[in-house]
Amino acid sequence: MNPYVLLGCSILFEVFADTCMKLSNGFKQKVYVIGVVIGYVISFVALSKVLLSLSLGMSYAIWTSAAVALTAVVSRVIWKERFNTKKIAGIVLIIVGVACLRMGAI
Repeated sequence: MNPYVLLGCSILFEVFADTCMKLSNGFKQKVYVIGVVIGYVISFVALSKVLLSLSLGMSYAIWTSAAVALTAVVSRVIWKERFNTKKIAGIVLIIVGVACLRMGAI
């Protein structure tokens, strides 16, 4: 499987686990705790497979930054968390930082 597709799957499962963690209400809602465990296990297994093909620094930078940005979007959609200038600037800086790392890796 293409390592970038696998990395995308890893990111989606990480965001799924993060979302389940919020929904678990401090790990009181057991069904969501199961989602946290399943999401993180799949995410980390997929990331470990990605690392067989791509560099650690690049993979981790893409994984964390995309997960942060996507989690912020999910938080906005589900919990109506507001985006302000600082949050938007932070997400843009994360994306620019990863793009710079990527350009340096080529």
